[in-house]
Amino acid sequence: MSSWNRTDINIGKAQKDAPGQDLPILGSGPKWAPEDKGYHAMIAKAAQKYGVPVDLAIRQAAQESAHFDPKVISGQRKSAAGATGLFQFMPATAAGFKLNPTDPVASADTAMRYMAYLYKRFGDWKKAVWAYNWGEGNLAKYLRGEKSLPKETRLYGLILVDGMTPTQAKATAPSVK
Repeated sequence: MSSWNRTDINIGKAQKDAPGQDLPILGSGPKWAPEDKGYHAMIAKAAQKYGVPVDLAIRQAAQESAHFDPKVISGQRKSAAGATGLFQFMPATAAGFKLNPTDPVASADTAMRYMAYLYKRFGDWKKAVWAYNWGEGNLAKYLRGEKSLPKETRLYGLILVDGMTPTQAKATAPSVK
C-alpha cells in the first residue's frame, strides 16, 4: 500500500477569491462539465477539503462512474478490471483503505485525498490524474523515459484537467506527450 494514506496531507486549501466562491477552478474559459445528478455538491465538499480543483473532481467522478450511472456507483456494473463505485476503486485498494467503494461519500473523500497526494508527489494536476488512471509506478517510469503514455491515460488527462469533451480529447490526444 502506498504512503498516500497519511492524514498529514494538506496541499493548498481552497482560497476565497470572491464572495461565495471558495472553489478552486482550473484555467479559464468554457470547460466541459457533466450534468449534476445529485453528486456535485458532495464531490465539491470533498475536493475543497483536500485542495483539489472542484471542476477536475466533478469531471473525474463523471468519467470514472460512466456519467454517474447508478449501476456503476452501486457496484452492480464493474469496470473490465473489476473496479467499482463513483471513483472506481479496485477491490484490493478499497480493502486496504477499509473503504466501501459503493459509498459515494467515502469514495469521494478517499479519491480526493489520493488526488491531493498525487499532486504533491508529481507537482501538477495532469500528472496527478495520469497517476490516478495508470498507477504511480507506471507514471514514474514514463517520467524517466522507460514507458510510453497510453492513449487512454492521455485522454483522461485532457478530459479531466483541460476540460475537453471526449470528442475533443480524441482529436487532440495523439499530439500530447
